[in-house]
Amino acid sequence: MIQITSPFRFAGTIALGIGVLMLIGWGIFRLIWGSPVIQISGDFEIESGAGASQVWKALDEQGFVTRTLSLKYAGWREDAESKIKAGTYYLEAGETITEVVRRFTTGDTQPGEITITYPEGFTVQQIAARTAARGIGTEEAFIAAASDPAAYAADFPFLGNLPPNRTLEGYLFPDTYKVFPDDTPTDVIQRMLATFDQRARAADLPEKARIAGRTIDEVVNMASIVEREVISDDDMAMVAGVLWKRNDEDTGLFADATTRYILNKWDGALTVQDLAVDSLYNTRKYKGLPPGPISNPGLRALLAAAEPQESEYYYYLSATNGETIFAETNDEHNRNKAQYLQ
Repeated sequence: MIQITSPFRFAGTIALGIGVLMLIGWGIFRLIWGSPVIQISGDFEIESGAGASQVWKALDEQGFVTRTLSLKYAGWREDAESKIKAGTYYLEAGETITEVVRRFTTGDTQPGEITITYPEGFTVQQIAARTAARGIGTEEAFIAAASDPAAYAADFPFLGNLPPNRTLEGYLFPDTYKVFPDDTPTDVIQRMLATFDQRARAADLPEKARIAGRTIDEVVNMASIVEREVISDDDMAMVAGVLWKRNDEDTGLFADATTRYILNKWDGALTVQDLAVDSLYNTRKYKGLPPGPISNPGLRALLAAAEPQESEYYYYLSATNGETIFAETNDEHNRNKAQYLQ
């Protein structure tokens, strides 16, 4: 018996085969031409006179890519060998081949969108330096823009009652932000203030501060100290409780981070001369909270300052391994210093 194959079935087989080939072709196209190849974010230097092959090899060796075939193809399409321009390029993880190669050939050292991460505890000065390093204004311009809270009070009423001569220290919320090359320091500041407002409201921070009998500014001030004094997030509420107790009992905070702030000395041991500096930020010499926050705290520090943990402790120190050691008496605290701060 002779079996005759239906022409429709034959045509369907051909169509299926064509469809599979098209999918494979599309996958190859995406792999070579459009897939994100940059694995890490960071600066990449192209020296004067460097050829395309040298650039692709350097990208691979520095960990920016895991393969170079797609880059070579894209480079060929863009005639990169004769167009690559020297410079320091900031590459973003996830950038596509077309974006990277075209920026190399046009000399566009910044991607269309820039990601900047500001860690918890950064000061205005540190934020200004990081922002300027990413090509957004200058340090001086950022510090100037952050020195006038009244300019932002209409949009952010929580700034309206700040004392005179204050900056935005404490209110520039630490987070990862997306910015653009044509943004100004003021644009960045407004986003950071908006994030502070959003996170504070979401955590019900104003109500928590009211229940504790504190103003938002007092909570931010204390949180800025806790952020810099404590290594472990788990100990923040306990340390906040110790500091509020010392503040309320008018015994002095004795928080060395406040002295480090006024000296801008965040590393190394404080000397006797450092600890004797005559400044209202020296909480060994002057009782109460310092004149303003000493850093820009994260949400956990803010919540710790608003909802401190009560205890019998009056003293604490951060051991070299990051552990916070508490004490009830000064004698016990001195023994802890001898044991844990060698």
